[in-house]
Amino acid sequence: MRAYFRLFQFIKPHLGVFGVAVLCMVGSTILNGVQVGAFIPLIDRVANDRLLPTLAWFPGWLNGLILWFNSLPQRTLVNLFAVAIPLLFLFKSLLEFLQTFFMSDASQRVVRDLRQKMFDKFTALSLDYHHRQPAGSTMSRIMYDTGIVQNSLIEGLTDLVYQPFQIAVYLAIVLRINWALALMTFAVIPLIALITLWIGRLLKKYSRQAQVVMGQLHSTILESITGIQVVQAFQMEHDARVKFASTNERSYRINRKIQKRMNLLTPMTDFLGAVGASFVFWYGCRQVLAGTMTLGTFTAFFAAMMFLIRPFKRLAKLHSVNQQTVAAALRIFEILDVEPTITEHPKAKTLPMFRHEITYDKVSFQYDNQPVLRGVSLTIPRAEIIALVGPSGGGKTTLANLLPRFFDPTSGRVLLDGVDLRHVTLASLRGQIGLVTQETTLFNDTVRANLAVGNPSASLSEMVEAAKVANAHAFISRMPKGYDTVVGERGSLLSGGERQRLAIARAVLKNPPILILDEATSQLDAASEHLITEALERVCQERTVVLIAHRLSTVRLAHRIVVIQEGRIVEQGSHEELLKTSALYRRFCELQLMHPTAKLGESHHMPRDL
Repeated sequence: MRAYFRLFQFIKPHLGVFGVAVLCMVGSTILNGVQVGAFIPLIDRVANDRLLPTLAWFPGWLNGLILWFNSLPQRTLVNLFAVAIPLLFLFKSLLEFLQTFFMSDASQRVVRDLRQKMFDKFTALSLDYHHRQPAGSTMSRIMYDTGIVQNSLIEGLTDLVYQPFQIAVYLAIVLRINWALALMTFAVIPLIALITLWIGRLLKKYSRQAQVVMGQLHSTILESITGIQVVQAFQMEHDARVKFASTNERSYRINRKIQKRMNLLTPMTDFLGAVGASFVFWYGCRQVLAGTMTLGTFTAFFAAMMFLIRPFKRLAKLHSVNQQTVAAALRIFEILDVEPTITEHPKAKTLPMFRHEITYDKVSFQYDNQPVLRGVSLTIPRAEIIALVGPSGGGKTTLANLLPRFFDPTSGRVLLDGVDLRHVTLASLRGQIGLVTQETTLFNDTVRANLAVGNPSASLSEMVEAAKVANAHAFISRMPKGYDTVVGERGSLLSGGERQRLAIARAVLKNPPILILDEATSQLDAASEHLITEALERVCQERTVVLIAHRLSTVRLAHRIVVIQEGRIVEQGSHEELLKTSALYRRFCELQLMHPTAKLGESHHMPRDL
């Protein structure tokens, strides 16, 4: 019930649209009842010339209508009904169309709001959540699970309102005609309810499994599509197909179990309904033959009873559908209930423009209970270029990621101009930081749009200047539409070096006082790297820059080099100083001279502990 209550919070803003749909349902059901009820006087009048009685407690207009009806010749009455029945069906069909349209529109609105809420939450969650949660699982929840909810709203809410109202109308008719016969036929309803509950419990369990497997299927597809070059280069096509086939087979088997049980429900309820209908037919015919019930009364009773069975069957199926909806809703609310680990302080203030220094004060950090940084203290004055070097996994990137608050330290503080980053707004902090990472992220949009990410108001001339600084203008100019060329999903239409240069140009265009370059030249060839290194030297002037680098050409840009090993700062100084005092740094430089493309920690005749 809690899942339904929470879903209702998304339905509530659209109750007006749902209300119109419900009114159309009510009108359609009343017309159904009128159609059934009208057969009693028609058949009795035509077959037996039986007149409708007038009653003292009827309103005058109703008795007048009855007298008019009784005065009509039988042939005229038949002609009248022949015209009236299509008109009733026309109005009923119109109401059913409007009901379907408004119910579908309302459910689309709810799912739109749900998906927006989920995406908003997804983009607000901290990096630690995204590192742990497969992208395919999140996509499955946003698209597949909300689709289940949408189908449930269209079918479920319609049936939840429409079918009980139909039951009430037809129940009133059969009880009014012959209450004893009606009560006898209701004996099958408890059996239908028991079967429905039993199948519903099974469906809830299997639906949850199906949604989890669907997330795994999305993850497998996403991995193969985004990594198709690696898959083909390493001849992993067979492995990828086997992995997909295994997950796809599990999805098929679970969904087959769901369909098997759902399909089992219909024939079982049909059989029980047929048992009830057979009893009505047998008993009713005996009453007609005995003269205790007219043919018109029996025909109307039997028709109403058959109409009454259908909504009970629909409600039985609705219970099964709702079990799938509950499972989907729970997975949706799992995302909505996740609290981001990085939040703004209730009294967070806007961070003034950076002027003096960045301070890491006894900073420690753990990831999955594994220490990554251990009591790091470091001060970076404004306009200093600092390079972080050391073996892979030593904590360099983590140290840089604490600056834009992608993570918070487990202990200690990170300060800008003496202000703890946890006490300022994220927008004012991240607005002062530019970031270029090793894995460049570009969007399936134009070059111009990708450059403008950090500075939406930038003019084309400013973009061109930034691109020239990053040595990107030349290749952009050669593209079919220049700065209006679409770069493809994740920049797939560009080379690795071109993607990296666009990322650097994007950071330059943002013009932040603090710049983080995480192996920003790693994707460049030797010629481009030389040009970019010169460009970075210009870009870094009057900026505070944190370089995470494995290439000597980039490291030598730094005023100070900090050597990090196993989460601790082990040495720091200028390039010349460390060459004299640090065996670790000296070996790094020797490795670079012997293998210019190698990285610190790679085993080109270097000890493994490096």
